[in-house]
Amino acid sequence: MQHRTDHASHERAFEAERGAYNRAFSELGLEWYWDAGTYRELQACGGDKHCIQAYIEAHHPHLLHAYDAGSLARAIDDVRRSLSEAVPH
Repeated sequence: MQHRTDHASHERAFEAERGAYNRAFSELGLEWYWDAGTYRELQACGGDKHCIQAYIEAHHPHLLHAYDAGSLARAIDDVRRSLSEAVPH
């Protein structure tokens, strides 16, 4: 029973964080959406900002003409963190 509870808890945390990213994109005017598969893939890159930066470079390289990928990744991560802190866990 404990294993099932741990898995359910992990899934809730996973979905909460993924939702916070998607809300951050929306708040910043980015028409992006990370489905569960995309978010799982990105988690393997190690580090929130590194994952966001890798995503930008792979899927939205046109933004690199106007923005520094690191600065954009930091802005997204900052909004995501503030949204995550505002939602009770």
